[in-house]
This record gives sequence, structure tokens and C-alpha cells, in this order.
Amino acid sequence: MPRLSVVTPIFNPGRYLERCLDSVAALDLDCEHVVVDGGSTDGTVELLRARDDSALRWVSEPDRGQTHAVNKGLEMARGELVMWVNGDDEIVAEGVRAAVEHLERNAEVQVVYGGLDFMDADGVVRREYRPAGWSWHRYLLLGDYVPTPTFVFRAQRFREVGPLDERWVDAADYDFYLRLTHGVRVDRMPQAHVRFRWHATSKSATDAFKAQDEASAIRLQWSRGARDRAVMVGFDRAKRALLPVLTRGRWPEPFAQ
Repeated sequence: MPRLSVVTPIFNPGRYLERCLDSVAALDLDCEHVVVDGGSTDGTVELLRARDDSALRWVSEPDRGQTHAVNKGLEMARGELVMWVNGDDEIVAEGVRAAVEHLERNAEVQVVYGGLDFMDADGVVRREYRPAGWSWHRYLLLGDYVPTPTFVFRAQRFREVGPLDERWVDAADYDFYLRLTHGVRVDRMPQAHVRFRWHATSKSATDAFKAQDEASAIRLQWSRGARDRAVMVGFDRAKRALLPVLTRGRWPEPFAQ
């Protein structure tokens, strides 16, 4: 079975990191966990140093932010397969193992993705999300219909398309996965791959519109003319108008309290 590298960028992740580390350690397959810390001062280094886990590799040093940290982790990764999971989220071992086995059996598949379970700050699963089948054009227009933490991809494909673009802060993952999935076979897996933790200090909670602004600019880079631009701008405006209405003012919160 191919080796999986799980890349985790962190900076002062607090109490959530240990759950993330435990979830990756529970993977019953050939795996390494590459943790890239930006110089945390909240006890993270002491926690990493105390872990008795031969599959854990980590570095702690100042960086230029999360996008730079992910790129460092991708360069450090030794596995044939890679996924990127943030330090406040958790791996779903059964789903990730199925994804790895699918890629092992199907050499023509470059990327897979799966479902996401939304947790609250205490780790209670509050909502399960299973995305629709793959369409690159749907992903281009709608972006977050596929949860980016669930992607598992071949390291060789990453080397072909290059690293994350550090111009983007909150939507660098969207730009990266648009390039990674363009023109190759991408398969949807039925199970959840990740438990995503929603809490008051997460990036998704604190500045959701910044991510939407960046995603819109990224999307427009793929336009082939005035018609494409009009469609993309129209989708973006409709999304911004409808999401607060459809969620009764809760958006970007993914579940009701």
C-alpha cells in the first residue's frame, strides 16, 4: 500500500491539536504526519516533543503564514499520497483508509475526495455533509461544494502543478485544488474523510467573506471571455445574497445551535 503523508500547518492551535494528532496516529496504514508549526507559544512544541510517535515529523520556526507552512509541509512529505488537514480538525480513519485503497487499485485516478462531518468546539458531530459527484466546472463556479480538507492526492500530481500560491491567504486551497484537479480523473468517495471543527476563533468563523472575495478573484482567472466573467460574477452575487437567507442568518455557521 502506498505511504500517505498528512500535512498539518499550525500556529498556537491550543487544546485541539492533541485530538488531531491522535486521529492521524489511529490510521491503520503506512503513514507519516508532517506538522509545520509557525513558532507557537502555547505549549504546542512541548506537546509535540512529548509525543511517542515514530510517524510524527515536525518543525517549529517562524514562517510567512499558513499558506507558506503548507508548502513547507508538502516539500517535507515523503509519501506517494498526500492530504492536508488543519490542526483543529480530525481524520476519519475508515474513510481515509478507503481513499488510499481506492488510489492503490486505480492508477489512473489522481485525486479523490469524500465527506465532511461538522463538529462543534467540544468535538460533537452536529452535521454530516456528503458532496455530489465530481465536476471540475461545478467546482470552479461553486468552489466549496467539495470540502477541501477531504482531498487525497498523488504527490506526483502536486509536483506537476506546483505549490500553493502565497498571494492568497484564505482561499489558497481553492486555487491549489483547481489546478490540481484540472484535466485529470477525480473520484468521489462515499465516506467522510475529515471531522471539521467549527469554533469561534476558526478562520471560517472570523472572516468568511475574505475567503469568498479571494475565491471570486481566483475564479475569474479561469474565465475565457466576457460571458464567462458575467456567469462567474452572477454566481458569486447570488451566493452572497442567498446563503444568509437559506441559513436563516446563520451563515457561515454550518449548523444550528
